[in-house]
Amino acid sequence: MAHDKRTVSRRDFLRLTAAVSGMGLLAACAPQAAPAPDAAADTGAAAGEAAAPAAEAPSLVWTGWNAVEWYNPVVEAFMAENPDVQAEYIQLSDYKQQITLLAAGEQCDVLVTRDDDKAGFVEAGFIRPVDEEEGVQELVDDMYAGNLQAMSYQGRVYGLPYYTDYNTLMYNSVLMEQAGFAEPPKTLGELSDMCVEIKAQGISDYPLSFWLYQESNFKEPMYSLVYASGGEWVDENWDPICQQPGSVVEETMVWMAKAMNELEIINRADLEMTDADVNEIFRNGGIVVQSANRYDLRTLNDPEQTAQAVAGERVFRSMLMPGLEGPGGVCVWTRQYTVNATAVSQEAAFRLQYFGGGKNQAGEYWTSKQWHERFGLGFAYKSLATDADIVAGESSWGDPELFAEQKLTATARIGLDAPWYSEWDNAMQAEWHKVMLQQSTPSEATQAMADKWNELRESYAA
Repeated sequence: MAHDKRTVSRRDFLRLTAAVSGMGLLAACAPQAAPAPDAAADTGAAAGEAAAPAAEAPSLVWTGWNAVEWYNPVVEAFMAENPDVQAEYIQLSDYKQQITLLAAGEQCDVLVTRDDDKAGFVEAGFIRPVDEEEGVQELVDDMYAGNLQAMSYQGRVYGLPYYTDYNTLMYNSVLMEQAGFAEPPKTLGELSDMCVEIKAQGISDYPLSFWLYQESNFKEPMYSLVYASGGEWVDENWDPICQQPGSVVEETMVWMAKAMNELEIINRADLEMTDADVNEIFRNGGIVVQSANRYDLRTLNDPEQTAQAVAGERVFRSMLMPGLEGPGGVCVWTRQYTVNATAVSQEAAFRLQYFGGGKNQAGEYWTSKQWHERFGLGFAYKSLATDADIVAGESSWGDPELFAEQKLTATARIGLDAPWYSEWDNAMQAEWHKVMLQQSTPSEATQAMADKWNELRESYAA
């Protein structure tokens, strides 16, 4: 289908996102001097071939939002296989910091990129396609279709997968059984009723919690709540539908506002607490049901990381996402690695992207597997679903059968390829907050969401 789009200059792209980034540059992300070469650089050279002088070795900067401790093992493994390349991972302070760096021309050769930003990055000329690079087609053939779509734009592949996952509701099975409930609720009405009873029993002051803190990242719970009831903000033609009377978006906000302000089973403080703060309360038994990402079960059921966890048991469990009328879909996303169109070495940057999002020299999905083992992160490759290590690991902390059932209804966001999507998402979050704070009605909020979408679409078509 065709949509009006225009090429966005770097200045225009920065202007459009300045309201949500609002930060200066990270000095740490300026080009770094290459570390001194080690012995591996000499021994790795082919017979009869002199190793490249240290001054000529590409020195790559890899930027993303996760901690340096996450990425250092991956960087070290990459450099062990590629002794002619130096690489350093640098953590950004905010998702939108990436835009500031790109627009300013700062060095960031390989980028950890969100689905929300991909289309805008392409339109602004920040990232380049990689589908014609050697080995990419083999990866594409093994990808789930939805993940491939999330990493593609106008028929070209730009990203290789970091991880993919979905947001749903988790529950503390011990506390739920203590309240007399043998199984999780199937509808939002049943969820409210159960939490009212749990609150009445004094088990938790606010039994139900959602990640609601407004930030530059899209808020997974808002989407999964809507998708569980078959709703959407825009249709396949990218025309808003959320503002229609009685839309699923409107009815979902009606339910949540009642749960927060009338039933008082959701703490209004959720609007101001970070996801990490809410997680901590859940892990310590203060919350019974909480929105979380599927991979969070890896940490939740680890006794070394969670006070309520018990070795050999699955105290924390996932439920099929309840909707207005029954269990339904969830929101799936694909985080990815992309290559800067102005990388200091396109060849070396692609090698790093391929190692992170594809295979190592032994032909294994080494990076994807270690992400799953260490953090439970989901994968975009079909062949990993039957990998013995993946299956064994997931069975120890989660429920592979339930995961598979939920994935059948997982939905990517319509309109995600709109270059303005990320900016619109931030405006959507603000309108959702106004309803929770009783500053506007659900119908007013959905109309404002639709108006903002049309406004941004028109500005890009001009």
